[in-house]
Amino acid sequence: MIASLTLSTGAFPGGAPKHSTTARATLGPAAIRFGRSIGSPTEGHLLGGMHLDETAYVRIMPADAAGDVRWGLEPLVSMVDRAARTVRRQFPDTITSVGHLSREGGGEVERHRSHESGRDADIGFFVRNASGRQILGSRFVPFRANGAAVGWPGAYFDDAKNWALIAAMLNDPEARVTHVFVAAPLRARLLAHAEHAGVPATLRVRAAEVMQQPRGALPHDDHFHIRIACPAHMGGCVENPMLRARSAPMMHAMVAAGRRGPAPYGPGVSPTSRSPLPPLAPAHAPADARQNQSRDETPAPPASMAVPVDDVDG
Repeated sequence: MIASLTLSTGAFPGGAPKHSTTARATLGPAAIRFGRSIGSPTEGHLLGGMHLDETAYVRIMPADAAGDVRWGLEPLVSMVDRAARTVRRQFPDTITSVGHLSREGGGEVERHRSHESGRDADIGFFVRNASGRQILGSRFVPFRANGAAVGWPGAYFDDAKNWALIAAMLNDPEARVTHVFVAAPLRARLLAHAEHAGVPATLRVRAAEVMQQPRGALPHDDHFHIRIACPAHMGGCVENPMLRARSAPMMHAMVAAGRRGPAPYGPGVSPTSRSPLPPLAPAHAPADARQNQSRDETPAPPASMAVPVDDVDG
């Protein structure tokens, strides 16, 4: 089945009116089913996207709920839903927190240089307390290399659940993940957890390839930024984004202000130093392991993209 649609590249809901030319798009079966990603993540639009709805196992991060930036290609939205269900099966009652995807129709999204064409999603880290129970914040929370949250006492990066999410997305039967932007120390934690858990080497190598801390951008120490590949035979979908320069003063201001603004964990709580600390022993570890956290650890290899990437803030 083939369908022809007439569309204006400046008329997508929520999209910036970069130009107002009219084009005639011919959609094949894959585009009819999936929607269509037009252009790249940094210069693109979304036609016929799918909406990500809240469920018992998926919630929208409160700080990112305004504006309904929850649209994407069907493979992306379905992958996020499937991965969240997989994590919940492994860890009952777990809830996955999702931030921005794309606008309906795509186009520019405030505080992002990408997320324009329906192939990007921000997913919050799973956070646990000292006893291992999930705790939920109102916005994305940065984490130190030792797994402790910045400015949120008693909150820790949940290695097991975060790895389960990554594994589920990499094993997804429909979408192919090309990038998982995440800070290098957290990447190292996840790969170490996978090795300790006996995950097959093929999956660990795949995870090591896609999980990267981008250069020329914020480190992604407060959330995963997931990007999927263009679906096969989707004409007009541009795989690799073009870089768009961000001025140095703007970058410095964003870093100083913080990506999401003040910490959400309660009044009077301020972020603390992000100096590297030894890895935090998990809540279920033997007591002697937790008591010996000061021992030296072998550092993980550097983890960064070979070239600067498009996304400065997730």
